[in-house]
Amino acid sequence: MFKNYLAVALRNIRHSPLYAFINVFSLAVGLAACMIIYLFIKDERSFDAFHAKHDVIYRVDEIQNFSGTNQQRVALSMPGMGPALLQDFPEVKNYTRFYDQGNVVVKKETVQLLVPEVKAVDSTFLDIFDFEMLAGDRASALDEPQTLVLTEESALKFFPSAERAVGSLLTIFDEEFKVTGVLKDIPENSHLQFGALVSMTTFTRKNPDFNNQWGSNFVNTYLVLEPGVNVKALEKKMPEFLVRRMGDKDIGKYIIMFLQRLEDVHLASTDIEHDYNNYRKFNGKYLDVFFVIGVFILLIAGVNFMNLTTARASHRWKEIGVRKTVGAKKVQLFGQFIFESIFLATVALLLAVLLNLLFVPLLNNAIGRQLVLWSLVEHPWEILAVMAVTLGLGVLTGIYPAFYMTSFNLSRVLKGGGKTEGRSIFRSGLVVVQFGLALAMIVSTLVVLQQLYFMKNKDIGFDKDQILLVNMNREANEKFETLKTELLKNSAIVGVTASGQRLGNNFHQWGFKVKADTGIVDITPSNVNVDYDYLKVYGIKLKDGRAFSKDRATDNGLAFIINESFAKELGLKEVVGTPAGHSWYPNDSLGTIIGVVEDFNFNSLHHKINTLSMVVHPGWGYSEMSVKFNAAHTEEAVALVKNLWDTQVPSYPFTYSFLDDHFAELYRSDQQMSSVVAIMASLAILISCMGLFGLAAITTEKKTKEIGIRKALGATEGQITVLLSKNFTVLVMVAFVLASPLTYGLLHAWLQNFAYRISINPLVFLLGGVLALGVALATISYHTIRSARANPVKALRYE
Repeated sequence: MFKNYLAVALRNIRHSPLYAFINVFSLAVGLAACMIIYLFIKDERSFDAFHAKHDVIYRVDEIQNFSGTNQQRVALSMPGMGPALLQDFPEVKNYTRFYDQGNVVVKKETVQLLVPEVKAVDSTFLDIFDFEMLAGDRASALDEPQTLVLTEESALKFFPSAERAVGSLLTIFDEEFKVTGVLKDIPENSHLQFGALVSMTTFTRKNPDFNNQWGSNFVNTYLVLEPGVNVKALEKKMPEFLVRRMGDKDIGKYIIMFLQRLEDVHLASTDIEHDYNNYRKFNGKYLDVFFVIGVFILLIAGVNFMNLTTARASHRWKEIGVRKTVGAKKVQLFGQFIFESIFLATVALLLAVLLNLLFVPLLNNAIGRQLVLWSLVEHPWEILAVMAVTLGLGVLTGIYPAFYMTSFNLSRVLKGGGKTEGRSIFRSGLVVVQFGLALAMIVSTLVVLQQLYFMKNKDIGFDKDQILLVNMNREANEKFETLKTELLKNSAIVGVTASGQRLGNNFHQWGFKVKADTGIVDITPSNVNVDYDYLKVYGIKLKDGRAFSKDRATDNGLAFIINESFAKELGLKEVVGTPAGHSWYPNDSLGTIIGVVEDFNFNSLHHKINTLSMVVHPGWGYSEMSVKFNAAHTEEAVALVKNLWDTQVPSYPFTYSFLDDHFAELYRSDQQMSSVVAIMASLAILISCMGLFGLAAITTEKKTKEIGIRKALGATEGQITVLLSKNFTVLVMVAFVLASPLTYGLLHAWLQNFAYRISINPLVFLLGGVLALGVALATISYHTIRSARANPVKALRYE
């Protein structure tokens, strides 16, 4: 029986190759798109899932609400929190801290190399997180002071093998450390990334009060909770915990602690600031968007199949009639059509796999991923799921056509007639669904691109292009003036400055006080330590007062430049000249506010501009040197800085990046969403147009005799074309009316993720509707114009 089903299916494909191709290819594109979306979602959701305790690991975060600054959700915590939480709450089973040491120079005899991302952690770190150990004892590797665990990549820089590394000595922080373990390189799907781990006891031995530090946030703290703990109930105990530990009954006004599940750290932290240890952070809400897009694509492809199959039903009347006459039962006919549907879906699946093999590498380049189709093979249930979806799709899309075609009246079929058919409301409804979804994706693509263009081109108040950022150590700070002087001698260098923190990340907050007429005003703005030429190099505009000057001795540590937001927060008539200083400055030894700059977006556009104070304090040290260069001499500028650096700062390897690349990284997940939506919108339009092309061909074929009669009675080609196009035009317009409100609501909700955003222009919907209608009319024009120009004599001799 199945052999017969297959023979009939192949015969129908040969008789109608165009429609078979449209069905198979549209389904293949839909399945290929869905597989890609699944791989993308799977990759993002796999973050940190390899840890056995991932469901009971939580990160300690804070909501900070200090006076004079925006409320912030931050990932940093106080060093004393971990030990105290373990001591005070039986719900807490264990803890570890993750303390960033930056890129560190490591020495072995005459070899000196930079190891990136060195972190200090508690001895419990390897008990909590299951990073694979290649050599050493994970239970005791980080127990003792001056011990070091390397990743395999870092170890192989100094030793021939992981095993040879264990027990050896390396020099970091100008002290000898013993290598006690080597980890396999950190997986790509870990939000924690590092090149080496230093034992936290190294710091607690030197500073016995380290575990009791409160008031300053600079570590990440992770807790392991007992299974089944009510996290919300535990969080409600935190305010009293802070009061007890910090001795401040009002601390709850400023700090609220909350716990973030490990699985949420990667996907639900876009609103969390100071989140420095969160590799490839992604907006998890976009995954829901991608899932819906995948469903839309499959739905559009399924609609194509049902529409074309039912529309072609009239060409199989006689086949059905003959089969019924020779004794075929309805269930057998039903089985034939379901089999054909499943067969085409299976062929589409094979074609989808081939399409993905060809195009996934190109997509990886577009969205910055390493998606691998063959990763599905590693999990048999995923292959079974893909096959089940394909089978289900074949059955679901074949049920209605099967019922439709097996319901033909036998006597009418044998008399040469078929099922009486007027305008198919069901088929028209499916076309509306198709183009409604396609229209929604067109408009979404236009709005997303507008928002990204807005973020990319918005005047953020400073120059971020042609800025080379160079990491600094102590020696670089000592020789900064020499580096600056030598670099400025070259015409390729426009300016040189330095700072304690990088633009694009929210600067650290600490206490600040201003002496107003009413007394001392305490406020907590963002603060940054800068070089004298910071405003000049970055093109930050002064609104009032003056810039820093090296010629004024008090400008070193006792002069402050604030932004407009800070000035408005103070509410003073005359801000410039007001005595001010950091919270630890004595009230009788304050400095002075010497200038006010126009607000600039020192954080990403996801966040509103915060209050800001800038100070020049070289004694505190700078973390980065900023070199502004001539755009026409990029390579020359980099080479110049490197050569000078290698000569002047032999103790620290030259490492650099570009500021505009850093800002591009801030909007990476938004850019990836844009790319995925644009690609999928194009596929949705392609699939919809393929279906419309097939429907137009069938419709014009059915109206062949009507067209001939109308032409014989004097109808023009234009009138015939309008007649054939009118129904499709109405359907697209109905799709526009129904899809627009829902699309607007979804896009409005998405834009709320940005502190600075565009407003949705209604003309975008009009443009999207015009594009959809234009594409639809262009798609059917081949058939309508061809039929309108046909010789009426041939049409009247039809059949």
